[in-house]
Amino acid sequence: MDKIIAEDCLRYLPEIDLSPMKGKTVLVTGANGMIGTYLIYFLHLANVRQNAGIRIAAVSKHPPCRKLRGLFPAGGENYRFLAADLAGPKETEIPWKTDYIIHAATYAQPEIFMKNFSETIRLNIFTTESLLKKAKTDGAKFLFLSSSEVYGNPDPAHIPTPEDYPGLCSPLSLRSVYAESKRAGETLCCAYRKLEGVDAKIARIFMSYGPGLTIRDKRVMGQFLKQALLERRITMLDDGKKVRTFCYIADCAGMLLNVLISGKDTVYNVGGTDRITIRQLAEEICRQTGSSLTAGHPRLPAEKETAVSPETVEPDLTKIRSEFRLPPFLPLREGLARTIEWNRALLEK
Repeated sequence: MDKIIAEDCLRYLPEIDLSPMKGKTVLVTGANGMIGTYLIYFLHLANVRQNAGIRIAAVSKHPPCRKLRGLFPAGGENYRFLAADLAGPKETEIPWKTDYIIHAATYAQPEIFMKNFSETIRLNIFTTESLLKKAKTDGAKFLFLSSSEVYGNPDPAHIPTPEDYPGLCSPLSLRSVYAESKRAGETLCCAYRKLEGVDAKIARIFMSYGPGLTIRDKRVMGQFLKQALLERRITMLDDGKKVRTFCYIADCAGMLLNVLISGKDTVYNVGGTDRITIRQLAEEICRQTGSSLTAGHPRLPAEKETAVSPETVEPDLTKIRSEFRLPPFLPLREGLARTIEWNRALLEK
């Protein structure tokens, strides 16, 4: 097991009541991803430390990654892994009856979801409906991992952004490959909840980060980490005035499990409270890695179109914080330190 990820999950595990999952089967798609990995670690450690007897069914495009390799098939018949392309032209049959389904499979990096636009749309729409049908057949609870991207670029009056904000999006933007397909996936969840009786819920995730976010990630934090760790210098591509709110991955995964198990409503914002500009993020990473910060060249026109994103991304967490007893969020400075430590160890291997 990954030492840092296991430490995170063991620290948070007492704060999450996983007892309703005792002896149940939990299906996680996108298992090799950062969120999928943390969810599986939580479930596995509940089995080890709390004798939860949770059966883990994992699906990902590729066989178990390094972080999961020791769990599958080491967990025996109660730990199953299916390597399958859920975005493929043929519907993937999941061979196990489930009690809980977490649909975390997606392409979330702009460069990747634009390159794989058709697969992105299929994952968020067609695969979502296929899994909703399975949830109905199995009588399973269902959680769709959506995104803050569904809000588009909110007006100042709706920042922080609450769940009842309908979104300000254009289907003509390149980023809409992701945002609009997430919105359609949410609509399917609502339809199956209201019309088919499926206990379907939606988690709109805001800017999660932590161990599992590597220097190969093309989003801003991954690129800052890459420059800082490999070049000892971060080069800004703009003034860095855009504001983001980051959430440490262990906090995110804990909230997701709470929503899945006992959420009373349909949709929840899932995010953190560390509000920071992109420049401040670069400065903090430089401080922690001993790197320098420099101004770079303005983006080229094609890069600007890819980089179009909201000016401010900040969740209103009133609903989730009032419904659940959440532990204090890990401060960004500490979360970055753990993310940097994890990436340094990865580079040394």
